[in-house]
Amino acid sequence: MNRIRIGVIDFANALPLAWGLVHGDRADVELVHARPGVLADRLRFGELDAALIPAVEFFRGVGAGVVPGLCIGSRGPVASIRFLARRPLPEIDRVLVDRGSRTSVAMLRLLLERAHRCSPDFHTYRPDPSRPFLGPDGEEADAALVIGDLALELRPDPAWTDIDLGDWWEGTFHRPFVYAVWAARSEEQAAELTELLQESHRDGERELPLICEEVTARKGWPELLVHEYFTRNIRYRLDDDAVAGLRLFHRLCVESYLAPRREAVTHALEALAAGAHALGHASL
Repeated sequence: MNRIRIGVIDFANALPLAWGLVHGDRADVELVHARPGVLADRLRFGELDAALIPAVEFFRGVGAGVVPGLCIGSRGPVASIRFLARRPLPEIDRVLVDRGSRTSVAMLRLLLERAHRCSPDFHTYRPDPSRPFLGPDGEEADAALVIGDLALELRPDPAWTDIDLGDWWEGTFHRPFVYAVWAARSEEQAAELTELLQESHRDGERELPLICEEVTARKGWPELLVHEYFTRNIRYRLDDDAVAGLRLFHRLCVESYLAPRREAVTHALEALAAGAHALGHASL
């Protein structure tokens, strides 16, 4: 039996999407859990058949097909992507960025460039929650980008500027933001996996109270924080509005040379937009 290798982001926010996969009985499915950037690299090198990958990596040519209808996104505050700064934004020269991040790094570059006309140097690191500005060289930076579960757990100093990137993006561009999409090695494979992945999310929606309970117990996070994160901060529907936000992000990435201009990506995004629009009209 040929097993289907599917990559799942190892952050709490992926649980509602992957719930059915994790708790299902498909013997032909093998799950691989890793950070977003690692999953993108493994899909790129053919080690996975499909994966939940950073949206910007799809723009850069990772994967050939996107599963419609599903994503990790937000409209307004996302809570789990935070930009911390100790100096005014136009004065920042050096930013530390979580080495597991790809989409949020591109997102931050665009926001700094478009909103503040500044382009500081970015350096990857593994964040230390007790010293988030400490770089791998032992030097302190002006600012840091922290993502995922750590961002939800980090308690900032009141003296820091603490910016939620989802909120900043929506306030700047007035569009929702899509951080990750299900991508497959081919368009045919994406089509074949669509029902499996959509059913997995339907299972997650049905079991959301249990997911909240499990995350609260495992992470030790406040119950209210967990509930609001899954029900208010994170959006899992790649609907008409979300696709419009994804296409805006793609255009800005191409304009700022953060992703190449690829006809296949443009075509895939147009197909997603047409499908989301048709689905929206069908549900009216």
